[in-house]
Amino acid sequence: MSKKFSTVPREARRVPEAFTLHVPDQELDDFRTLLKLSRIGPETYYNRQEDGQFGVSRKWLIEAKDAWLQSDWRGLEDRVNAFPNFKAQVNTPEGHTVEIHFIALFSDRADAKPVICMHGWPGSFLEFLPILGLLVAKYTPDTLPYHVVVPSLPGYGLSSDASRVDVEVDLAAATAVLHQLMLDLGFKGGYAASGGDVGSAVARNMSHYAECKAVHVNLMIAASEGAGLTEEYYSGPGELEHLKRRLAWDATARGYSTEHGTRPATIGLALSSSPLALLAWIGEKYIEWADPRQPLSLECILDCVGLYWFTSTFPRSIYPYRGMITGTGWKPTSKDTPLGYSYFRRELGFIPKAWVDKNYPNLIFYRAHEEVSVRDPGV
Repeated sequence: MSKKFSTVPREARRVPEAFTLHVPDQELDDFRTLLKLSRIGPETYYNRQEDGQFGVSRKWLIEAKDAWLQSDWRGLEDRVNAFPNFKAQVNTPEGHTVEIHFIALFSDRADAKPVICMHGWPGSFLEFLPILGLLVAKYTPDTLPYHVVVPSLPGYGLSSDASRVDVEVDLAAATAVLHQLMLDLGFKGGYAASGGDVGSAVARNMSHYAECKAVHVNLMIAASEGAGLTEEYYSGPGELEHLKRRLAWDATARGYSTEHGTRPATIGLALSSSPLALLAWIGEKYIEWADPRQPLSLECILDCVGLYWFTSTFPRSIYPYRGMITGTGWKPTSKDTPLGYSYFRRELGFIPKAWVDKNYPNLIFYRAHEEVSVRDPGV
């Protein structure tokens, strides 16, 4: 781990331990054996189609399997370990202790602003490696204006052990843990929270804490924010077309969400039995949800799914979907906390600007992005 940016603030209540990602050789060997022996299903009318309307094609899965067998997991570990990684023991409001993984770029500046950046499903902290690389290239610890904290959400990735098995975890519990993490790191004077997808829900929940001074999200869902969203609000450029695409997706492509929310035990066990099954389920989302002008590389998809496999993330990570069914853990954004909203035209969970303007007087930042890229975050 690089020593640059790794000095924990002196105000920290608890000093986290440095962490190095390394999957044991035996686990890698077992993975390759299991993947090699995994059978590709028979050819059907549906999996012959390559336009994505029925999910991933058999041809894609065959090619992805071959590529995965030759993939360089150790290379990914090197890219992760190039940044300061930590694990922290965090107390929950109920008195339990959970272990949370995070990457951090700590500044040496006394006036540095703390920011926590949170991923969603089926994402991970890996999404932030390119932007962290930009910050490292641009700043030194003496000049970095932020303390940047990028956690693995509770139950996800290298925080998988944070998922309780004796109680049903929800977004409220995950939020409380990450809020406490920021306080433990010495940021009781205030921090900003930014998130996408599930991370946006955690950020919105954080907005109700006094220590959370600002929130930035790139996903907003009408059901989570309140009633009153009608079609006349969709007046901005491309917003009505975006709504139509969202409604079409609701009708044809959100079955996975219902399965996650209503049968988390079954789908969790099924996808934990085979890396190929996990690749088909998650790979479909990375293909379909990416901007077709900038599709994710197969290497990127395999890295992301590999992290889910080696950390047994999937069955522990789908609790937010259970919350959608039960109505637990999802809160609207506090109207007292300054809000920033980045609108992406490929993001299915969005709210038109006219509605946000009317309902959030503390909207201090809004930007409609034409494109986004994991590979080139400078866009």
